[in-house]
Parts: sequence; structure tokens; C-alpha cells
Amino acid sequence: MAEPEKIHQDGQEYVPAGAGMSTATSDTQPVELKVCRCSGKEVTTLPGYESIPGYSGELPSPLQVMWYVPKTKELLKASFSDTEIRLWIKQAAAYHGIPHIILAVILQQENGPNGSKFLQTLQFGERTLTTFLAIVDGIAFDAVPDKLAGGSSGFANMSRATLQKAAQYSENYYCKRPMPEDVQYRVFGWNQDTRIPGDDWKADLYYAAAHLRELIDRVTGVRCHSGALTTAQLKKVVASYNGSGPLAEKYANDAMKLLDAAKAGSAWLYFYEK
Repeated sequence: MAEPEKIHQDGQEYVPAGAGMSTATSDTQPVELKVCRCSGKEVTTLPGYESIPGYSGELPSPLQVMWYVPKTKELLKASFSDTEIRLWIKQAAAYHGIPHIILAVILQQENGPNGSKFLQTLQFGERTLTTFLAIVDGIAFDAVPDKLAGGSSGFANMSRATLQKAAQYSENYYCKRPMPEDVQYRVFGWNQDTRIPGDDWKADLYYAAAHLRELIDRVTGVRCHSGALTTAQLKKVVASYNGSGPLAEKYANDAMKLLDAAKAGSAWLYFYEK
């Protein structure tokens, strides 16, 4: 290619407009750099409760009906054993690096085993209605009042706002989805990370574990907590799961009594299987 004609004026060198040569460029996509505050491998432990035996009997609660989207290999499966459900609990706790026993005692608190079948049926109906309204609210662009659609529901009895905040916490600080891919994606690639409590009870367990991870960090004052919890910290975590005030304090006291009774062999943790 011939050199363009050069013009010299006032001691400067010019070329006619459009005749200059430009450096070749390439169309590249920007690289997204994500910095994690935590490694995602943190593990919190709970010394002093190792002697509590696991339970392998029938779950006395909740009502033996649940909302669940199956995996492809589970498509023709009509039911899940209580041991399988307890394994889900253990796996959810391990994924978020929290003590398995804390999630188990929370579930027992939220699904009272001493309630009658009538009360369990009412509870199931109430939570199912709240979940249904939350699903409708998502489709109808926030048409349902938050007082109805945002209430607590699901296996772990979490509110929509609490659940969504816990999922975001896991993503923002631990750089991990609230559940692993094999739990998130079900039959036909269905994405079950809906961020709606009660929409799927297995997903509920992972959201609850993510929330407990968030609470452990908050109570200990250590982001990315890894190490042992004290009994006092455990009690605060359990109380925070329920909220604040006298009712949360009673909730925590009841949970600690249950743990002590299980340790003494006078009570069972129905959702805890080693």
C-alpha cells in the first residue's frame, strides 16, 4: 500500500483526512473478575455434642406430604424414606459448612413432633397457601401484598425476604450458589433455585443452612467463620433464626433444653441421623 501524501506546515507533519493508517483492533469481551471474601471451604464445629445419638426411626413431623421436584432418575419415585430426608439435611449442612446438629434442632423446633395430625395438616395448609401466593406474586409482578406472599413457609419456615437475603449472602461472601448444581437442576434441567420458601423442600434445607451460616458469621463477629462455636454463641444463633425479643429467647431456651435432653438420652432429635 502506497504511503499517503504528507503535508508539512508550521513545523508539523500532516496527512490528508482518511489517508492515515490505523492500528488493527480486536473485538474482545471484558473479563469479569470476582473477588471472594471467603474461600467457601470454611467449617464451623460444635464441640460438646458429639455424644448425641442419631435417630433412624420414623419422622413424627411434619405431615408426610411435601413439595418436591424430582431429579431425572427419581421421576418414577413416589416417596422418599425418612432416612433419605435426613441425608438431605446432613448434605445441606455440609455444603454450607455448618454443624449438622444445628439444622436438625431448628427443623424440630419448626415442625413440632408433639402436634396432632390435625394441627400438622393445618400447618401444612397454611404454609402451602403462603408458598402459592409467593409464586403467584412472582408471576404477577408483585401484585400480592407482602404481608401475604412474604410470610414464613416451607420445611424450614423461612420468610421470603430472609431466604433471599441468605442466598445473596452465600453468593456475595462465599462465591457459591445457595445449593450445588445437582440439587439446583432437576428433571429436564428444571432450575429449582427459585428463592421461594416451600416451593421445594430439599431446596428449603439449603436456604436454611445458608441462613444459619449467615447467622453464625453475625453472632461470632467473624466473616467467613471457621472453627468452634461456644454454647453461648449457639444459643444466640438459634434465637436469631427465630427473630428477636422474648419469643426468640424462649425459642432458643427450648432448643437448648432439647439438645441437653438428647445429650442425656431422654429425648430424640428426629431430624438428626449420623
